[in-house]
Amino acid sequence: MGYEMLKKEKNYKLLFWSDFSYGIGSRFSQVGSFALLYQLTESGIALGILLALRVMPTIVFAPLSGYLADRFHRANILYRTHIIQAPFVCLPIAAAFWEQSLFLYISTFIVASGDAIKTPVRYALIPDIVQRKHLIKINGLEQNIVGITLIFGSLLGGVIAFLFNTEILFVTHTLLLILTASLIKPLLSIKLPSINKQSKEPLIDHLKLIFNVSILRAFLFVMLTMPLANGIDNVIFNLIALEVFEKGDLGVGLIYASLGLGFVLSSFMTKWIRSQFLTIGIGMIALEGIGHLFLSQSLLFIHALFLAIFITFVGGISNICFDTVLMKILPASKRGSLFGILSMFQNSSMGIAMIIAGFITEVISPLQSAFYIGLLYLFFALLYGLIFKRLSIKKSMFVLRKKMS
Repeated sequence: MGYEMLKKEKNYKLLFWSDFSYGIGSRFSQVGSFALLYQLTESGIALGILLALRVMPTIVFAPLSGYLADRFHRANILYRTHIIQAPFVCLPIAAAFWEQSLFLYISTFIVASGDAIKTPVRYALIPDIVQRKHLIKINGLEQNIVGITLIFGSLLGGVIAFLFNTEILFVTHTLLLILTASLIKPLLSIKLPSINKQSKEPLIDHLKLIFNVSILRAFLFVMLTMPLANGIDNVIFNLIALEVFEKGDLGVGLIYASLGLGFVLSSFMTKWIRSQFLTIGIGMIALEGIGHLFLSQSLLFIHALFLAIFITFVGGISNICFDTVLMKILPASKRGSLFGILSMFQNSSMGIAMIIAGFITEVISPLQSAFYIGLLYLFFALLYGLIFKRLSIKKSMFVLRKKMS
């Protein structure tokens, strides 16, 4: 599964466990926030506002954090971000005490802003602290974190909320954030050669660089379009559990556990992936589409669960391949800024897709939606194949190095 990398890459081991702690805490707060908001408002509009507040900060903070990551110590940015987040995670307790959802909204926005800062900075830090030859297995472990925290964080959070109360989830998240910061603290002493404190290039120059280099332009297109399908996925899987098979909250928990298991299983595949990352990644997107076509024909809930595992299994492999290529081609001195901009577009597209999904599922059933999303995945796989086949990576890297100089 790649866990031997934790012995070989001591610095990444700290980053791995810090993100594991962070991910479990985030899932706890997610479960608690949704449950508490429903208790306070019983409003779908309120839930929509909460979801929007989880996405909106990315538009502002992702490119800004990427810019900061190229000028200041990346581990230090992560450390300070988590310390600042910690007290605001407890604000929902005030919302429960005074029965005012405003406190919950404020907490969600600030914590989501921290998430938006964390993602590009952490992505930029990984290639600085691990050997280049280990990137594929490291990215496998990254999918493992996503899967495990999705499985155990969501299910354990639901169980704790059921047995005790939602407030304990926010207190636990605060403690886990402090643990996360303490795990990152030893990395503050590491010297990062890619940091350029004198860099004064405006963000618009980094955006121009993306548009002027064909391979970066291709990745921008992928990160703009793939979330359109992924975002609708998030809504469809919930509705399949709740509406199609009427399994209630337990069904939603099982769906998320299955999705997480697929991500975990995808990390097993890194030992067999040695080259042709883009080809494999695109092939996995096509298999995601096929998985959705089968999902649209599900007659039993157990079928939907197995297909959920398959879909995130192949999707996780695709993520591993694309992330590895991107980490290798992004120049170290601009990695934070460039990924921050790409992340901004990616998450904005995801947010739009979730809104669109709400309207789509009012018109057609979740299973019909799964069928059309399957076709969309297949179309994207064909389109990406044509795009990457036409460009020369060597020529693109030559142009990138020339513009960098």
